[in-house]
Amino acid sequence: MNVAQQEPLRIEGFAQFFKRYISVSSVVTASLPIPIAAAKLIPVYDCQQKFLGTYTSLFCFLLLAFVFYSRHNIARWMFGRQLSAGSSWLGGVFSLLPLLLIVGSACLVYGYHSQLEASITEVQSSMLLKGLPSYSASKILAETDMLDVARSTTLAAMYTGMFLTAELAFILMALREYLQDLLHLSEETLILRAPRGN
Repeated sequence: MNVAQQEPLRIEGFAQFFKRYISVSSVVTASLPIPIAAAKLIPVYDCQQKFLGTYTSLFCFLLLAFVFYSRHNIARWMFGRQLSAGSSWLGGVFSLLPLLLIVGSACLVYGYHSQLEASITEVQSSMLLKGLPSYSASKILAETDMLDVARSTTLAAMYTGMFLTAELAFILMALREYLQDLLHLSEETLILRAPRGN
């Protein structure tokens, strides 16, 4: 079999892995920001809703593609000890990285909601200074013009960041399972941290 025939098989093998282990969850996770924004499951200014959902999904898909593109180096970092007799401290870092990303995502969720509350309060104060009646938080989210959104850049960065960190944690955990299967590394080999073949 030539190289040109092997390439589609490699991609097909990767797709089959995801179907077998996690179905289409990686694609669903990457596209989640759009329906979440449309359904207003996370409070967001209406003027930011469409572009946040679009940009966040775009970067989630790019992140998924980049991690798959980098899978060879990631495999060496994750399983360096098992692939050669030397030890790899990067394997330990990669084992903890999904947990750190999950914690980071949770912190960004908390930070986003804190910044959103502060933003709404600032918009209310601005309205009162202009002699306008103070609206409820839901009305402010629905009717505030994009130029009047307080802390808009911070909100956009935190919104995007909470999805990207969660997506990366998910992708790395799935990729580890895929690579372990591809490299034929047993659970015992990984638990004992022994070089492959010992």
